[in-house]
Amino acid sequence: MSTIKDKEFDYQAYMRENLPDQAKINRGPQARQRRREVTKARITIRLDEEVIEQFKQMVPEGQGYQSLINQALREWLAARGVKELIGKELPEMIEKAVSSLQAKKRPSK
Repeated sequence: MSTIKDKEFDYQAYMRENLPDQAKINRGPQARQRRREVTKARITIRLDEEVIEQFKQMVPEGQGYQSLINQALREWLAARGVKELIGKELPEMIEKAVSSLQAKKRPSK
């Protein structure tokens, strides 16, 4: 719900009608510890202007393109990990499959 453009929006009335879900409110020492564990690191990185512009165009107005870059990097790392896993295990799997097929083709005595 976008309230930025609605000058007549009554936030207090909205909150009285739409109470927050108590189960989703994270308070206490355990919640603080979880937030500390998942924080992002602040770094300086140089990216091509074209790359930044493309990411900015991909997000809706008012939202951060940096989160989109972060998600793209996560997906790239996950894909790379899968590729390495397949690269290591695929030859062994093919060898087992070929051996199995060859064993089925051998005539029984």
